[in-house]
Amino acid sequence: MRLRKAPALALAWLLIATCPATVLAQAAWEYTPYQAIVWLALEPVPQLPPTIIASLGDSVASRTRAMWAGVLHVQVEAPPAALQSFLLSDLDSITADAVAAGASREALEADKLYLTAVTHRAGAIALRVRELDCRTRQLGPVVERTCATIDELALALCDALTECFTPLARIEQADDRTLVARLRAAGLIENPASPALVEPGMVLRPVIRRNDRTGLPAKGGIQPIPWSFLTVEKRLNALLECTLRSGYRAAIPALGGARIERLALLVRPRHEATTLVLRSRSDAEKPLVGYEVHRRLKDGDKTELLGITDNRGSLAVPPGDGSLETLVVKNGRQLLARLPLVPGYEQTLTASIVDDEGRLAAEGFVEALSSRVLDLVARREILAARIRARVKEGKTDDAQRLLDEFRRLETRADLNRELDRFRQQVATNDKQTQQRIDKVFADAQKLLLLKPLSDELLTQLTREVTGAKAEA
Repeated sequence: MRLRKAPALALAWLLIATCPATVLAQAAWEYTPYQAIVWLALEPVPQLPPTIIASLGDSVASRTRAMWAGVLHVQVEAPPAALQSFLLSDLDSITADAVAAGASREALEADKLYLTAVTHRAGAIALRVRELDCRTRQLGPVVERTCATIDELALALCDALTECFTPLARIEQADDRTLVARLRAAGLIENPASPALVEPGMVLRPVIRRNDRTGLPAKGGIQPIPWSFLTVEKRLNALLECTLRSGYRAAIPALGGARIERLALLVRPRHEATTLVLRSRSDAEKPLVGYEVHRRLKDGDKTELLGITDNRGSLAVPPGDGSLETLVVKNGRQLLARLPLVPGYEQTLTASIVDDEGRLAAEGFVEALSSRVLDLVARREILAARIRARVKEGKTDDAQRLLDEFRRLETRADLNRELDRFRQQVATNDKQTQQRIDKVFADAQKLLLLKPLSDELLTQLTREVTGAKAEA
């Protein structure tokens, strides 16, 4: 699809100069470059003097202007003093909240913050960079680079920024499973290989941001929508037509607003695998062991078994081709969950699903009970035949002995009591699982109402034996 060129950009700005505020806001989103701040935390060693920050800033800014063709503007500066040591020692574990607490409002109004730690190790300069998307407050993975001299540091930093960068889009229309998103800075993208470009087939992850009256995120107001992704079906300039795949029915609000921003970040798998951890929905500390995880194949509803969860309830999901996949979780024959994900995008994912152990135990008990009922019916019929044969032969003592043996067999009442006891043992607080358990026991209750288990047979045999003894 042909991208907009500079003359078209100039004409667009002329056309929107007198347009309403909504159009102006869309134009600012589409034609304003990403504003990025690089916080450069330097290890306090002679090889890394603080004076390199200014020179590095000029070099990185000029390189990014040339490489990104105006799509990204970068400013390099020292981090706030409160965050300096965190960036050098805890870059992997630092949180978005910790960064926001130590940053100024002006810094958080940028599009991107790049948290950078520069250290000197074994004669080389090590560079570690992590992106914080300021609007969604989402942290990306750490990207590492090394170089031999300070002169090479600018090139290594630009390369790390390119790998860290995550395009952002704003959801403008949401109609059930069909959505339209507007790509940030799309009007400035001229290079089809631009890291800021999103094309059909790529996947986005939705994030909802709720702001307070001042425009800052409300407490707990930023929520990445779990188990939800947008697959880009078509791109028309800045607009992306997407299909929502989610484990939830109403994952994305149908309407945005002044205080509700519906955003989406590009998904880029960076890990060798994703470890899926299954936990009980009713008891978060309980791992679900022995559950089957299947991958749905692309050519239909068929699935292939990936494996069975271990004693920690976990299973490593190997990476695919970077596209969206659907995992199907089963326990026995019961389908428990459909989980959309991009393997390799997140290192660990925890899913809270229905703890189906009670239902599976109930099914096992009822299957065993069915076998016992069949065996009991057969034994009753055999004994009844032998009793009547002894009565016919006039052997009333043998008939009485067999009748006493018949009385010692389990009865319908015995089986009902055992069924009720086991029902209490597998009862659960999870409403959905309890409904499944109740259905299993309801079917078992019907089984116990079969006529061959009726007490009438014992009454009839007792009458026949008593009559034969009276005649004798």
